Amino acid sequence: MSELYLILHKVRGEPAFDIAEKTMIGKEEGWIIPTSGHRAYPVDTTPLVTPITPVNEADWEALPDHYDAKRDDHSYLEEEARSLLVRRGLIKPKPVNNYRRR
Repeated sequence: MSELYLILHKVRGEPAFDIAEKTMIGKEEGWIIPTSGHRAYPVDTTPLVTPITPVNEADWEALPDHYDAKRDDHSYLEEEARSLLVRRGLIKPKPVNNYRRR
């Protein structure tokens, strides 16, 4: 596996962090997100130089799956992540709807 990087890039108009690897795409250097195969256009990159510590099998099996279709936790963390990005000035807050129904 080639060297991995933490990248900051734009996804659907918003800042997003992903893990990517630098690679040759045709005759030019580019970035690929290995878990999806999508090309990325990072605005900032940081090499991941610390190796990942192996996890024992029992701990691995106990982890929830990121794409588990059966899980329905309504991910409250999405709003916490959005709040953090707003505080850092990376995204704008959602507009407040002041419309009142009669």
